Amino acid sequence: MKKILFFVLAVMTFAACTTDVEVVAVQDVTNSTPNSIIVGFEENTRIQLQNGKTVWNSGDQVSVFYLSNANQKWQYDGETGSRSAELKRVDAGTATESSTGIVIAYPYNDNYYFNTRTFNVRASLPAVQSYLADSYGEGGNIMIAQSEYNQFVLKSVCGWLKLQLTGHGEKVKSIKLYGNDDEQVAGELYINSADATATLASEMGSSDDEENGAGGTLIFDDTILKDVTLDCGDGVTLDAEVTNFFIALPPRTFEQGLTVEIATTDGYVMTKSTNNMVVIARNVIQPMTSFAYEKPMRNNEIWYTSTNGNSIVLDNSSDFGANIISNTYKNGKGVITFDGEVTTIGEYAFDSRIHLKSIIIPDTVTTIGDCAFYDCNSLVSVIIGNGVETIGDYAFFDCSSLASITIPESVTTIGNNAFSFCSSLTSVTIPDSVTTIGKKAFLGSSGLISVIIGNGVTTIGDYAFDYCDNLKSVYCKAITPPSLGNNVFSSNATGRKIYVPTDSVEAYKSAWSGHISDIMEYDFEADEVYEPTVPTNNEIWYISSDGYVVEPHDSSAFGVNIISNTYKNGKGVITFDGEVTTIGENAFFKCSNLTSITIPNSVTTIGGWYAFASCSSLTSVTIPDSVTTIGEWAFYFCSSLESVYCKATTPPSLGNNAFMYYD
Repeated sequence: MKKILFFVLAVMTFAACTTDVEVVAVQDVTNSTPNSIIVGFEENTRIQLQNGKTVWNSGDQVSVFYLSNANQKWQYDGETGSRSAELKRVDAGTATESSTGIVIAYPYNDNYYFNTRTFNVRASLPAVQSYLADSYGEGGNIMIAQSEYNQFVLKSVCGWLKLQLTGHGEKVKSIKLYGNDDEQVAGELYINSADATATLASEMGSSDDEENGAGGTLIFDDTILKDVTLDCGDGVTLDAEVTNFFIALPPRTFEQGLTVEIATTDGYVMTKSTNNMVVIARNVIQPMTSFAYEKPMRNNEIWYTSTNGNSIVLDNSSDFGANIISNTYKNGKGVITFDGEVTTIGEYAFDSRIHLKSIIIPDTVTTIGDCAFYDCNSLVSVIIGNGVETIGDYAFFDCSSLASITIPESVTTIGNNAFSFCSSLTSVTIPDSVTTIGKKAFLGSSGLISVIIGNGVTTIGDYAFDYCDNLKSVYCKAITPPSLGNNVFSSNATGRKIYVPTDSVEAYKSAWSGHISDIMEYDFEADEVYEPTVPTNNEIWYISSDGYVVEPHDSSAFGVNIISNTYKNGKGVITFDGEVTTIGENAFFKCSNLTSITIPNSVTTIGGWYAFASCSSLTSVTIPDSVTTIGEWAFYFCSSLESVYCKATTPPSLGNNAFMYYD
């Protein structure tokens, strides 16, 4: 801009003392423009839509740069609906430079800037556009054309997002759109008049005349706009038929998708997002999948459904921290409205409401009281707001149809019997915020198959998951084992496993000694069972020839007590109540179905006198590097023995005939 101003001043100074050919030429050009020009469109280009066709609207105005940089105003005064337009000049504008060609831009804007050297137009895509039924409203499209004659073919600069909404009588006031990765969606553009390609001015990196091709500093205030709003005036009513809304956007790719916020005239705002990549291309309408407007719940409301299609009548209207002012049931949804924010669901608030089917609790609620939904045996679904901290005793007791419940991260003290006998629950995720699971919290929830216990839990009360007959998997994320009450996991499904963090296995086996054989390592980061390659120090692994358990010949030969001996998935595991440091005399004497064995790294001595003697099917033994002594006759007459893997770097002392009579 400074260069242009300097050029104009220089020309004016020179004109005072001599004839200025260039200024005269500009003036002559301005005065010699024709009375009218004819304008059409490239294929698919749109100004406004009418019955699916591209049409002009009576009164449409364009900016014309006729052989100069003067921003002239031209107007179409014909009938709305025409496919071509004869435009007439309304304002000649002011010229400071001449040009060798003619450029027009739709719609007219007195802030457009034309660079006569590069034939670029600097314009602005507005952040607020106006709704027009089934078309693009004011500011909803920028078009450009270049010619040496008085006939032009307009090309669209923008692309459009088309929202297709249905509803039940709601009136849309405005629609706000923004990219999920904070992209610019409106503001200044450099537009190439030959091919209608556009570049956001803020992404050019410089305001120098020669580099940017339009010149000067940024000429609009709205240079970087990261949201755009479609203003719907007094409101657009939604019904069962799809209503289309068009929003003009600069051509670009939204890698992380985008979000729209739909506001209604009664103050509700619905947010709809897509995480899929969205591509906006020049002169292309990009539709979003049609969806119904869903009025979001306010903090002075509770939403529900009923099995009989009627309102749920409550005994006490003051159990919610505010008073009920209405309770209606329309279009398959119940709405309880209060005279203030709902802060609590009080004791017995919905107890024994046998027709209550689903309920949504607002974020302002902090407490669900004792017995709040006691014996609501038709209740299928509960969504608990993000503000709830406490779920009281017996809160959902005997909700036998409850199949889905969302427990938010805000919940900390789940009360005693809170979900007892919720027999339709199949899985439960207890968030990391919870510190205590009360006594009998899920007692008798016979449909429960899996439970995820968050890493914040420090206490699990007596009988919490007792008589959960189908419970097969318990995932406990806490690094430090929670204190465990009596019979917490009694009467679960056969073979139920408890998965704990990899580095905490020994701590859990020590703290939860009644479940040693059930505890397995789990990689919670990778979300997969950790498969150890060596036994822990209180285990001996083996394989049998018949797929059944191998019983040691002398169970007292290990210095610690055997607490379990299982055979699953082709592997046997003998588990002890402490570290195994020795395998003594006669430990596995004449165990003829033993085919291979892996000894833990805590063992230092494989005792003499027939520790594995006469194990006639034994083919493979893995001896850890901790072993320092292998006693006499330890593997005597293991006639099938083929491989012995000894990991010790210092050879263990070897007794007489330790490996006598083997293959």
